[in-house]
Amino acid sequence: MIVHVADVERLIGRHADIDLRWDTIRFGITTHDAGHKLTDSDFDLAKRIDEIAAAHGAEPIDY
Repeated sequence: MIVHVADVERLIGRHADIDLRWDTIRFGITTHDAGHKLTDSDFDLAKRIDEIAAAHGAEPIDY
């Protein structure tokens, strides 16, 4: 799944911070040039990551 996300990130020129644990993967997305705020590109990447995660059978968790 992470490789699939990385492929999409390279394609669109956006990159998430990835926190990989034994039972979870957390993606952190902000735009450094925008003062670490969220941009439309960040929401686009988040949507793509959600789609990839669903295709891999991952389920979202609440923090």
